Amino acid sequence: MMKKDSKKNKFRINKKVVVPILVIIAVILSGTSAYALFTNSKIKSWSDQVYPGVKVQGVDLSGKTKEQVLQILKDNFVDKIKDKKINLKVNDTSFSLGYSELSTEFDVEKTANDALAVGKDSSFFGKKAWIDGKNNKNLSIDFKYDEKKLDAFKQKVTSEMNKPAKDASISISNGNISITPEQNGVKINEDELTSKLKESINGEIGKDTEIAMTTVEDKPSITKDQLSKITGKMSSYQTSYATSNPGRSTNVELATSHINGKLLMPGDTFSYNETVGERTYARGFKDAAIFVGDKVEDGLGGGICQVSTTLYRAVMAANIRSVERTNHSMPTSYSQPGLDATVVWGVLDYKFKNTYDFPVYVEAYTASRNVYVNIYGNVESMQGKTYQLVAENLETIQPTTTTVDDPTLPEGETQWDKKPVVGYKVRSYQVTYQGGKEINRETIATDTYRKVDGVLKRGTKKVEQPKAPADNKTS
Repeated sequence: MMKKDSKKNKFRINKKVVVPILVIIAVILSGTSAYALFTNSKIKSWSDQVYPGVKVQGVDLSGKTKEQVLQILKDNFVDKIKDKKINLKVNDTSFSLGYSELSTEFDVEKTANDALAVGKDSSFFGKKAWIDGKNNKNLSIDFKYDEKKLDAFKQKVTSEMNKPAKDASISISNGNISITPEQNGVKINEDELTSKLKESINGEIGKDTEIAMTTVEDKPSITKDQLSKITGKMSSYQTSYATSNPGRSTNVELATSHINGKLLMPGDTFSYNETVGERTYARGFKDAAIFVGDKVEDGLGGGICQVSTTLYRAVMAANIRSVERTNHSMPTSYSQPGLDATVVWGVLDYKFKNTYDFPVYVEAYTASRNVYVNIYGNVESMQGKTYQLVAENLETIQPTTTTVDDPTLPEGETQWDKKPVVGYKVRSYQVTYQGGKEINRETIATDTYRKVDGVLKRGTKKVEQPKAPADNKTS
């Protein structure tokens, strides 16, 4: 019996201990729940307000609603930025650019949303920490401006401050060389100007931005000393266009005028197409005969290849090599096969490079229906040598002729539908002479000119014989 009483006492003791503990736990849970409810309610009350410690470029937005934030941003940034200026001083000249002229724009809507969003994706305790002022965040405000208006300001500055250098120039008339000296200039470093302006433009509200710059010397690329190395005529060549019709003559004369006065400094490359330009009616070019396949047809700019060929011969006579040169598809009337240079806008060009250490000058003109091209440079550099481009015929390709009946032509008459053209395969050489003797022969090109088989139309139309007059005699 004693053992059973002992167990009952023990149970009673445990009960006395547990009950208070349970009460304490209940109180704690009740308090915690109340605290959680209170804190959660407080967090909800901040859902449409900016948390404490959130600023935009130093402007405090704590506890503000979106509408209030928008107004604060407008008052502190949008309105104030219009009064800010960039003051630029170049040497002793001052320029001023107001931010109002740049069409400045703050993205206040995005910034307000960003400020309201700070901390809102945090945990329960993270949000509480924000509300309790334990965190800080300083946002920047997105700032934009019109770069085209900044470019206009830069253009104004450079146009006023830049005094471009003037290259020395040369003119030649009747063999007389006249050189106008160069002039130094000044310019502003445009890359530096752009960099400084862009670095200075920002959305910060404060005092005006001050920028100081100086101009630098602008030196000409062509000097009198360089042009003085042109001492006389190195070579010349001419061709005749006496039989050309008015349209072709116009094209020849126009193309010649475009290449006249072309100056090439050492290392420069001449492009015939770039120099003469696109052949259009608006630029004065006319229709005239050109090669189209194996036929001769009228085309815009016909005849200008005579000018490129004349130039090619003069340039080779000055011992200047081609960068690009193509022969015609068929022989021409103004050039021996192997010695011509054809051009087609956008397809074929004639180019040469000045490999001398002095400038060369192209003089081109027409007179008495002849094209003249003279190349001027340093005559002394030729050391008495002369140069001639010659061609050797390797093969003559004879055409055939086919005769076809034509019922539209009177019987006994013939007419060419396509005239036969002899083809050639030739090799050209640059021959060097000194003291009248050949001292070198260099292969330049091997060219092929297509043959054109002839087609002769033969008339088969019967010719009616006139009737004999009637005999009106009476007996």
